[in-house]
Amino acid sequence: MSSNSQSSSKDSKQQKKSGKLKAILVSLLIFVLVYALTSGGLWFTSFQDQLAALLIIGFVTALIGAFVTYWLMTKSKRKSETNSQERILIAKRKKLLSQHFARMLKLQKRKKRLNSRYDQPIYLMLSSDPQQDKTVITQMGYEAYKLDDFGNDIEFPILFWLSEHSILISVSTGEDQHPEYLKTLCQCLMKWRPRQAVNGVLLTTEVSLLLDSNESISQYADEMKSVITTFNQTFGLSLPVYNVVTNLGSISDFCQFFSGFDESKRDDVFGATIPYQKHGGIDANWFNEQYDHLIGQLIANMSNALSGQLNQEYRNSIASAPFQFGLLKQNLWQLLQRLYRGEQLSDGLMFRGFYFTHNGQDHEQNDLLASTINYSLGNESFQQHEQIPVHQTLFAQHLMSHVVLNEHELVGVNKRKENSLLFAQVGYTFAWVGLFAATLAVLKLDFDYQSQREARADAMLERYKEAISASPYDIENMAGNIPNLYSLHTIYSLYLEPDPWYTLPFMPSSSIKTDVEEAYFTELEQVLVPSMENTLEKDLFVYVNLEDQAKTLSLLNNYRLLFNEKRTNIEELKNYFVNSLKDQGEADSANVAQLTILLDEVFARNLVPIKANTDLESLAKKVINQTGVETLLYDHILNSDSFSNRIDVRSELGSNFQTQFSFSPEYVGYLVPHIYTPTGFNELDLSVDSPILREALQAYEGVAGASPSAAELHRISRDLKQQYQNDYINYWRDFVRHIEVTPVTTPSDLNRAVNTLSIASDNPISNLYTTVSKYTSVEIMAPQIADDANPDAPKEEQLQDVDKKEAARQITLSFQHYHKMIKPNEQNQKPIDILLEYFTASQKWLTKFYESNEPEKLAYQTLSATLKAENPILVLSQQSSGHQEVIQQLIKNITNQANEMVLSLAHEHLNSSWKSEVYSPYQQTLASFYPFNRSSKIDASVADVKAFFANEGTIDTFHNTRLKGFVIQEDNTPFLAGLLDNSGLALDPELWQMIDKAKDIRQALFLSDPNNVTVQFKLKATSMSPNLTEFSISADKAIFTYRHGPTLWSEQAWLGDAQLEEKLSINLKAQTASIANEDYSGNWNWFRLIEPRVKSANAQNTQVEFEYGDSSVSLSIKTAGQANPFVPGFFSGFTLPNDI
Repeated sequence: MSSNSQSSSKDSKQQKKSGKLKAILVSLLIFVLVYALTSGGLWFTSFQDQLAALLIIGFVTALIGAFVTYWLMTKSKRKSETNSQERILIAKRKKLLSQHFARMLKLQKRKKRLNSRYDQPIYLMLSSDPQQDKTVITQMGYEAYKLDDFGNDIEFPILFWLSEHSILISVSTGEDQHPEYLKTLCQCLMKWRPRQAVNGVLLTTEVSLLLDSNESISQYADEMKSVITTFNQTFGLSLPVYNVVTNLGSISDFCQFFSGFDESKRDDVFGATIPYQKHGGIDANWFNEQYDHLIGQLIANMSNALSGQLNQEYRNSIASAPFQFGLLKQNLWQLLQRLYRGEQLSDGLMFRGFYFTHNGQDHEQNDLLASTINYSLGNESFQQHEQIPVHQTLFAQHLMSHVVLNEHELVGVNKRKENSLLFAQVGYTFAWVGLFAATLAVLKLDFDYQSQREARADAMLERYKEAISASPYDIENMAGNIPNLYSLHTIYSLYLEPDPWYTLPFMPSSSIKTDVEEAYFTELEQVLVPSMENTLEKDLFVYVNLEDQAKTLSLLNNYRLLFNEKRTNIEELKNYFVNSLKDQGEADSANVAQLTILLDEVFARNLVPIKANTDLESLAKKVINQTGVETLLYDHILNSDSFSNRIDVRSELGSNFQTQFSFSPEYVGYLVPHIYTPTGFNELDLSVDSPILREALQAYEGVAGASPSAAELHRISRDLKQQYQNDYINYWRDFVRHIEVTPVTTPSDLNRAVNTLSIASDNPISNLYTTVSKYTSVEIMAPQIADDANPDAPKEEQLQDVDKKEAARQITLSFQHYHKMIKPNEQNQKPIDILLEYFTASQKWLTKFYESNEPEKLAYQTLSATLKAENPILVLSQQSSGHQEVIQQLIKNITNQANEMVLSLAHEHLNSSWKSEVYSPYQQTLASFYPFNRSSKIDASVADVKAFFANEGTIDTFHNTRLKGFVIQEDNTPFLAGLLDNSGLALDPELWQMIDKAKDIRQALFLSDPNNVTVQFKLKATSMSPNLTEFSISADKAIFTYRHGPTLWSEQAWLGDAQLEEKLSINLKAQTASIANEDYSGNWNWFRLIEPRVKSANAQNTQVEFEYGDSSVSLSIKTAGQANPFVPGFFSGFTLPNDI
């Protein structure tokens, strides 16, 4: 322990020293950083005149920071030092324990070579005082494992003992033991032998413990049981436990019993081993038998012991020894029974036996026999007789070799570890078998794959050779060369396909990949590239002769690109050759795809023709130089990466835009090129010295020349600016022109439209004006102004581009209407907001129709009001004249649909009122009766006729209440004025005819008396056949009679429901004979009498003729007023329409 304490004190001193050194270094680092930051920060401030004072302040601040850092670090160290001393010592001993365990195993391996680490048993010896057990352990054949730091020569709670047959680990159960040491020991054992960490446990118990009180014995048994149970749980085993009772010399007379025995007898095992019990525990009967057997052995050998001993004191002890030993039985049973008893749900510890030893050292003796006798005699104490101690080791030498080691396999193995090992071994075996099989499979798959690919390549190569033989390459015919070249590409592409995972690139191969690749690119360079050059030269020569400048310019540029190894714009070349193939009529989908692939290979390898045709280039330049190259340059700038990006402005138009507007089909102008935005306008520099123009000229250097003159550059710049200005304006005009208004055809469309347009947020109209205004409000960024801070700025950079400023002004002016709409006026109001207010007013006005329970009635009342207020729909329609065409169309759609909806609702109201108030009563009371139905045998009620046709009757009331608001148009058609000018509601013309017919009936029936139905008329005869002598009309008496002679007017009247005559009769006589006699009954008897016989009629006169064979009588009837009720069809011609 002294060496350990010295080493730990040295470590603590070293740690303190290193901690202080670390604190000093960190404090210095903090000082330097704080001082550097403070001084550096103050240097750039305006207090440089007080620099010295500021540096002192920085120094003091850094010093304080360093001191605080040092104090905090040392304080925390001091607090943790006291608590960590013990942890440091424990950690160090744990580390040493692990190291010595490994060294012990290494030393044991050198002593005895083992086939398996499980061949040599390992046992734990649990002892409360390991120092006293050294003699017994040595006697059992073990040597102490000597160590420098700790070992058998110092007091350490875990010691190692080695022998040829086993390893014994002595574990102290006293206060010097620590759980961390036991944990470390278990970890080492589990790491060394995971399936069977140890083979058993030897539990040593001093005899003096058995002589203590029952409580002490029980407490000791419980503690040992807990320790052994912990080992069992840690190792996953049920460890056999061998109880060894030591220091038998503490019992008087016992060791003296064996003083006369020879050494072999004293080395025998003195104890008992229990038969194996699966569930552990101890059997009381077995214990009694075995213990009694041991006592019997002592008694049986007493004579031999006495014969070998002449010392009387020893002989007395020999006689007392069996009795002294027998007095231990009860206490030993209490210990074993407490230690090995089982629980309700678990088995007891595996008890293997109990054994007695003596280590040959002096111990305090206890005379159990004398104590018992004195206690029985009532004596409280007695004087112990001291015996001569026995310094011989008893019963220890053969304990391990003859008893414990014979049961080293009894412990079994950790099932979980055993199963894991089994699974691991099986898995390992299967893994190697699988690896071997997989290796063979991969080799087989790789071989098959390589063979199949080479076979395919050989077959395709043979077909390629046959095709070349049948149709050799022709430089003049590019289209004819494509199939054969693509065949070679197909062979080459076989080797470009991704190899399967099972291919092995390191395996030897007889592949023709290299030869195919070399042949393929050789053919491209010697066949396809010259064919491309030939095709391009032919086209260029044709267009040069035609003096087509635009086409010549494009072809010359392509020709230059073809000879340029560093070309980047290969898409134009590809498009040219594909289009050329199509123009030759050789292009189908297969040929185009094949040519595209071959061209990609050519351009990827940067293959170029050998020599250009300079004469042809010169001719092409002459044709191009006749005019400028502005168009091609402008297209190049438009298609450049900087300006070809597009911005989707639909998000700026808002989510509600598509509810009211849409773009024309196939129009994608809402993806606005960056060049047609204010940002693109400012970024586009078309001045003479602009990099954009120089890059475009460089791209067409072959046509534009390496360095155009200054005048030419100014002309090109001016033309490009003008073209860009026109395109910018036309693009946004075209954008607006392609916006179409969503039709508003139903009331639901109308409601959705006005609700959307009345909301200020995400308003489609506002977003449209704002978006167009945003992208057409072009402002040039402020120019650089020369000042004192930048006197070297060149004048051309300080002055604004006049042309660009004018272009911005023209663009803005072209869309001035959009800018005015979103710009506040003098009253701080935007015109667009005023327009939206009209939409809001219209929405609120229309809402009452959508929310009303009787929208039809409300619509009729609105249209028929005598004093009409100016409706918001009309006001909204009047605002359209000041807006763009698309807004005008939107306003027109909304106002027209609103007008149609209100007119339709009013029409429905009139129609339903007509049916319920006029048509239905008429059909029920009049339409089916005479005189309105001439074939009816039933007369219409005069009262119903009066109720229907009288002043303020049914039809008159409907006319006055429902149709009063209708006015007469120029074509004499009545109509009800709508919400908009020149709009209105026209009803069925038949309605108005029947209204006029009703007026005629009213005039005819109520002319004499407005309150009663009466018809006053005159009647006279105009002629009568000579054979007739008398014609008469009579009721109860004759009311009209005519005999040949003068004709006079007879006043008659039909009194309607006051008519007294219910039956009229006509009678024609010839002398005394009656020629004819007919009767007519009912209220309408006059009409039944007259109407069928009318020959002619006008407004007041009616001619009637009664014919009976050859006899006839003619009468003339005259009525008052302009309506003659006796005209045929006067009543039956009155038929009302079902709908108006």
